[in-house]
Amino acid sequence: MKKTLLLLFATVTFAGNAQKNNEFKLDILDILALKTLDLTLEHQLNPEASIGIGLLFNFENEASGFRYNEEFMLSPFYRQHLFQSGNIRYFGEFFGALNKGENNEENDGENNYTDFAFGLGFGGKYIADNGFLVDFHVGIGRNLFNTDQSPEVVPRVGIAIGKRF
Repeated sequence: MKKTLLLLFATVTFAGNAQKNNEFKLDILDILALKTLDLTLEHQLNPEASIGIGLLFNFENEASGFRYNEEFMLSPFYRQHLFQSGNIRYFGEFFGALNKGENNEENDGENNYTDFAFGLGFGGKYIADNGFLVDFHVGIGRNLFNTDQSPEVVPRVGIAIGKRF
């Protein structure tokens, strides 16, 4: 009986791993253009929906011409896949963004902020047969709580490469 249960457990475990429901992605647009590290982990709930979380760290100099306002951002998201054309899946996205940064405007000596935004986005994902993928997305959110210190708008833009496992 113990051997049967062990064999059943091993079969279910290996079958679950063979489905390749997870993706790890690195945003190359942010690294190359903005000196920002943006990592994403996504899990497929079913063929039409996925959830994930993104982590953004901004290393760009404050004196640079263009940079994100956010120094750090944690972005959970839900994606609904709308349609597919070949190996490209198009999706709509709801996301949240816990963001922290420094406001460059003069606000009575207090320039640091922490806020949370809700937003919408859309994009597409090319998935190769071997599991490598390219993800492109664009979205915009609005900060909700600390609006006297934080920027009104939070962008979510990227071109990421990754691997499904």
